[in-house]
Amino acid sequence: MNAGQFIQWHDLFVVIDDGTISLSRYGMIEAALHEQAKMFPKGIACFGILPPDAKPPPEEVRQAVKRILNRLAPNLSCLAYVVEGTGFKGVAARATLVGMKIFSSRPYPIYVEVLVHEALRQVIPHLHHGRTVTSDANLLAKMITDARMGPITTSAAQGQDSLVVK
Repeated sequence: MNAGQFIQWHDLFVVIDDGTISLSRYGMIEAALHEQAKMFPKGIACFGILPPDAKPPPEEVRQAVKRILNRLAPNLSCLAYVVEGTGFKGVAARATLVGMKIFSSRPYPIYVEVLVHEALRQVIPHLHHGRTVTSDANLLAKMITDARMGPITTSAAQGQDSLVVK
């Protein structure tokens, strides 16, 4: 998966963000989140993965993301970030996100983790408010890894159990 591509599966929304996503792409991501949220009135779990090569986005993008999260707040059951980078850049990114978690007033919990599995363990209880179709973090991690490794051709017409990668 490339930056800005996303996965939709039931009430889980996963986006890869390396800091290069354009404002117009964020508009498409927000629209997809709102559409998905219509099917899950109790909220969807938003899961952002920052790969090791992620860079801080420009200020205008950071402000746009903040506005998007404010608009989406009533539709989110939780927000999780996986910061895959190591070293100073990874620590700085995690510190920034933890600061957001501590100092922002959000109606949903925010998780910041280093590993996809750890973030999934935090998110799974929020999926369909604990009544998700799976509680298997390994299954979900494999789905995310497979989607990141290569193209998946799916269709929303395949039914609710389908994985949608855009």
